[in-house]
Amino acid sequence: MMEKNKFLMLIVMMLASILVIGNVKAEEGNTCSATDLNKMRQLAANVKATYVPNSIKTGEKSDQMNDEEILEDVLDLKVYNVTKDLSLRFDYSGEGVVAGSFVLSYADADKDGVVTVRQKDYHRVINYVITVIANYGSCSGQKLKTIRITLPMFNYYSRLEVCEGIQDYYLCQPYVTTEVGSADFFDKVENYKAKMLKNEVIKVDDDNNNVITATFTGVKKHKYLIVGIVVGIGVVATVLILKRKKSEV
Repeated sequence: MMEKNKFLMLIVMMLASILVIGNVKAEEGNTCSATDLNKMRQLAANVKATYVPNSIKTGEKSDQMNDEEILEDVLDLKVYNVTKDLSLRFDYSGEGVVAGSFVLSYADADKDGVVTVRQKDYHRVINYVITVIANYGSCSGQKLKTIRITLPMFNYYSRLEVCEGIQDYYLCQPYVTTEVGSADFFDKVENYKAKMLKNEVIKVDDDNNNVITATFTGVKKHKYLIVGIVVGIGVVATVLILKRKKSEV
């Protein structure tokens, strides 16, 4: 009886060992290797994001523009260098924006590996957090890189006539990250223009002073030569006058 029990225990231990070894090998097979992880990180390092202002056709025509098709301003969030071994998770939020998320992959990219997210709601500033995730074998699901980018909102004031010629001024730029208020907009723009005009006047004065200074410096530098030339002219003139008087006698 004891021998039979020992035999059963031996069988149980052998089965347990087989199961443990099988589980270890299974876990090893599901583990992302250092080589594969390094490969994924290199691919993720090439992923870049930016936004590009764009205009799209609405399909509607304007009576005030000779029946030309109306264009709608949009912002295109572009993510470059996306490969089949990568996927992207987009988390977005902002003031007055209902936060959310979505996932895109290489299947959503164009032939150049560029994933485009068209942002039609350009009335608000939207913050994006883009997580680059591995989509390769045992490394699938591994977070590789995080990109943070803020999409600005359209500034309607930039289209006003008062902003002509000063589009570099932050209140007149077409896209801004802070809301432009009407309360002091015109005062700030006029003050900026006045400051620019003052700087232009100072610049002109400086240019004139530089010309005068350069002339004076040149005269000072060559004063002996100038004096010699003047003296030489005087001597020649004196000789000519004496010769003329002599000939008259």
